Amino acid sequence: MTGHRDQWFGGRTYAQHGDDLAVLNIFKRLGIEKPGYLDVGAYHPFDLSNTALLYERGSRGINVEPNGKLFMAFLDARPEDKNICAGVAPVHGTLTFYHVAADPGRFTFDKATAMTLGITGSVDWPVMTLNEIVQREACGTWPDLLNIDIEGLDIDVLRAADFGANPPRVVIVEADNGSGDTSHELDALMHAKGFTLHSWCGSNMIFVRVADSDRIWGI
Repeated sequence: MTGHRDQWFGGRTYAQHGDDLAVLNIFKRLGIEKPGYLDVGAYHPFDLSNTALLYERGSRGINVEPNGKLFMAFLDARPEDKNICAGVAPVHGTLTFYHVAADPGRFTFDKATAMTLGITGSVDWPVMTLNEIVQREACGTWPDLLNIDIEGLDIDVLRAADFGANPPRVVIVEADNGSGDTSHELDALMHAKGFTLHSWCGSNMIFVRVADSDRIWGI
């Protein structure tokens, strides 16, 4: 089963819920062939990645992963991306990075989330805001796609972000990481920032700019 020649986006998905195929379809509707991305809490260059298929198809972007062991894989597998080994938080500085008994992809800066997973250790680690990353690595221009999965701080980080006049076109954010459903709070926050819910992919919510709605849905 290698896919069919008429499949627009190929027969492969790297994402946990097929999020990458959904995103490619949205960007096709918007006429964007190679969307740039900012992948926060990127975890792995291919495994369960919402941006790996975009990279494979010629897109380039920024990956942020605070786990040093996981981060090294990006240097080998995604060398044409900008790769940052740091955490993302509402403020710049240093926070405690909790190591937990679950998969290392669940390591978190949120103590409440870490306690539900079982803390096995911790280390002080540098953190940046979304706006700092965009300013430093993208000259202040938001990439087309913001993918964020940071195990408990997602809402706080998004609330602190200033999208300015040219926000991302698409935002993917995890609404339930096992420590509670935050979908209603996320929906209200993103609505206030000028986004509307496009769809769900598993536990992830996909938001698009309200201004792009007509083009995406063809209304």
